[in-house]
Amino acid sequence: MNLEPIKTCRNCNSDQLSTIMSVGEQYIAAYTPKDTEPEPVLDKFPLELIRCKASNCGLVQLRHSTPSDILYERYFYRSGINKTMTDNLNEIAIQAMSKVELNENDIVLDIGCNDGTLLKNYKTKKLRVVGIDPAKNMAQFSKETGANIIVDYFNEKSFVKHYGNEKAKIITSIAMFYDLEEPNQFISDIVNILDNNGVWVIELKYLPTMIFQNAFDNIVHEHIEYYHFSVIENMLKKHSLKAIDVLLNDSNGGSIRVFVKHSNQPIDVESEKHLAEVRDSEAAMNLNTDKPYEEFLQRCEKLRDDTISFIKKEVNAGKKIHAYGASTKGNTILQYYGLDDNLIDAIADRNPDKWYRKTIGTNLKIISEEESRS
Repeated sequence: MNLEPIKTCRNCNSDQLSTIMSVGEQYIAAYTPKDTEPEPVLDKFPLELIRCKASNCGLVQLRHSTPSDILYERYFYRSGINKTMTDNLNEIAIQAMSKVELNENDIVLDIGCNDGTLLKNYKTKKLRVVGIDPAKNMAQFSKETGANIIVDYFNEKSFVKHYGNEKAKIITSIAMFYDLEEPNQFISDIVNILDNNGVWVIELKYLPTMIFQNAFDNIVHEHIEYYHFSVIENMLKKHSLKAIDVLLNDSNGGSIRVFVKHSNQPIDVESEKHLAEVRDSEAAMNLNTDKPYEEFLQRCEKLRDDTISFIKKEVNAGKKIHAYGASTKGNTILQYYGLDDNLIDAIADRNPDKWYRKTIGTNLKIISEEESRS
């Protein structure tokens, strides 16, 4: 499928867009379906990472946008299956509640609520709990929480349709703010439904950590933008919002959690320290220059070349090679490296639902850890 490249930045509309790296055209689906499942989309879509070089911006983003209906209307990742993610979402809800004064019947909203794992943390409170998510197959799980689930993409209109002029005291958008074609419109919609004393919590993968870890496998079709904190702060300022606290964590390989309020709200002393630490750390990385991105590309290319060379050497020596982890990120690596069943015998995964499928585009049989070790 041919996708038109963007001509201007998704944040500031500048046309000063520079390529960081490309991992080529890649399949969206990671593995083949079972007999009862629908066929995945087997078109390839480009994955090219670019940076806006406008002085007041610096947003890192994809050059192409994959149609959202292909990405989200059936979505197979479930937060509640992963204990680490469940614990992370529990922590987010607890911290969000600590940032506001909640009253009976207040609205708490999770955007991109997935299977409702975060929403469960509000069950003991006398609150109106709301989740919005376009994935129809996730609604059966999220509705079990007792929350009001709106199966739709979030915007002000979809919220107002159900709640009129009422405002939300807590809004969370976890691992989804970087999936937006129009992030400023999203922020504008948040402003209009956020209570004057409310808090909006954003958590997403953190660009500086991705660069430090050489984690090019974070470049996937659903994640359109790759944020560092200074970009987020500048965007918030345009909408009369501000970060009142920021925390870094290990979720999804390294994430940033930003607590946002209307610009007239106070910031406590401890939170000011957190904000200053992240700002200083980013300033030291010179993220507004080409250098960190050029070095990132060089390291990723060396990793690719060294890995391919090692695997070919071992195969030529008569060794069998197994990969581990049949994930979307794993298949990004396999496709970028050009590794398939000519070099790798199988790929092990602990999730039994994936066993006996094959990775798409690389044709590796997925087996259990036990079978891989035998």
